[in-house]
Amino acid sequence: MNTQGIETLKAVARRSLWLIALLVVLGVVLMNVLRHSQGPEYTATARVILSPTDLSQLFSGSSAYVDPDLLDQTEKALSGSPQLFGDAARRSGVGTPGELSGATSSSKDGTTISFTATTSDPDKAVDISNAVARAYPKFRAGVAGAAIQNAIAQIQAQLDVSGTTRPELVDQLNRLKVLKTLTSGNVLLVVPATGATKTRPAPVRDSIIGGLIGFFIAMIIIAVREAVDTRIRSAEEVEDLLEVPVVGTVEALPRRAGLVTAMNKTERFGDMYALLAANLAQEADTRPTVIAVTSATAQEGKTTTASNLAAALARRNKRVLLIDLDTRKPTVGKVFQIPSEAPGLEQIFTRRVNPSALMWTISVNGAASPPKPVRVGSAEAMAAPEANGAGSGSLRILPLKAPLRGGISGQVERLRAVVTAAGKNADYIVIDTPPALALPNVTEIAGFLDQVVVVVRHGRVTRRSLAALNRVHRNWHDVKTNAVLIGVPRQDAYSYYEE
Repeated sequence: MNTQGIETLKAVARRSLWLIALLVVLGVVLMNVLRHSQGPEYTATARVILSPTDLSQLFSGSSAYVDPDLLDQTEKALSGSPQLFGDAARRSGVGTPGELSGATSSSKDGTTISFTATTSDPDKAVDISNAVARAYPKFRAGVAGAAIQNAIAQIQAQLDVSGTTRPELVDQLNRLKVLKTLTSGNVLLVVPATGATKTRPAPVRDSIIGGLIGFFIAMIIIAVREAVDTRIRSAEEVEDLLEVPVVGTVEALPRRAGLVTAMNKTERFGDMYALLAANLAQEADTRPTVIAVTSATAQEGKTTTASNLAAALARRNKRVLLIDLDTRKPTVGKVFQIPSEAPGLEQIFTRRVNPSALMWTISVNGAASPPKPVRVGSAEAMAAPEANGAGSGSLRILPLKAPLRGGISGQVERLRAVVTAAGKNADYIVIDTPPALALPNVTEIAGFLDQVVVVVRHGRVTRRSLAALNRVHRNWHDVKTNAVLIGVPRQDAYSYYEE
């Protein structure tokens, strides 16, 4: 098995561990409850030991070969005969033939036949097993001697009819009588049961059986779920379906986490986006580089990715502009705590406002300070180190106040002009766009894009959606397309931060 297959199995086991544990515990509990509800059960075993040598054959001088398997089958059939249980019931009086038959099972091992009785009463189990075992020798002798008895009766009838003594008939009669006696002696010993063993409930054994049943059912459920669940859970699946490289993976962020550089513990998550920014920077071959961030469906984390990618690029001492172009659900302003009443990109389309008047600047210095948006051109912005050319990167935000009806149809050239003008003072322009399968924004602006980053959330988007996105992204001509897998389970590589 290759490494990818092993990792896939590990991933399946990790996300299904709760189900396995639940069903195993449930199986243990239910099995113990069932066994207790059925009441106690006891078993007793009596044994019959057969002679390894057939005395009748020795006496008659017969040496015909008999198949051992056939003999075993015959003995097993005789030990389960209804006539045997009828004889045992009549002689012992411990129950009816039906009760003895239902409570008794037989098995043969070599020359030993075991009769095991199972009942809720230990004394009755002993009585039943002994009654059947003690009835077996006479029953078996009767079956084996039936043919001989018929021959004896026929010869005796001939002697009675002839009225004379015929030596040859008398000799045959005597030999048959001796043969009948030898046939009844094939059973050497009966080992009676002396006590019963409790077999139910048995907590340890029942727990093991219940746990195994629960585990088996869990495996079936997991197999069925994995067969019908087509959600993406590995970078290899993304690359196969989108036919683009995965340039980064990001672990699942804490709930409601926006800008990871504003969190108390930024090293672990911040470095994930720093690695993504480094990989995309290697792909860039133009300045400014225009990067659109999109996804196949909603709720995959593209706005979070676009915001943290822009911040990571700015921390690389680059001038970055982040534009909110999600015309359906703009949320970049919320991530950076820009006032909700502040105008944004929609003013450019409706009133032809200068873009710089709508931009906000964000400090990217410090490790765990909340973002403090400052209007570009204000006194605070002019006093900021980024504005005075202190050698550090800068991050500017062009928000979108409210959704735009009709999207950006008819505004593409205006948006191109904004990007071109802003590019004079930026190294990177990151554009947050709506899902590519929901709105055509990415396709409409593909003419002035350098890169597209497709955000894929682990365990959310389906293979079908990525296949559809693959067909769409073929229309983004001359645009480098990469993917980033986010929300992946905890990775061993980041255990470095716990040392």
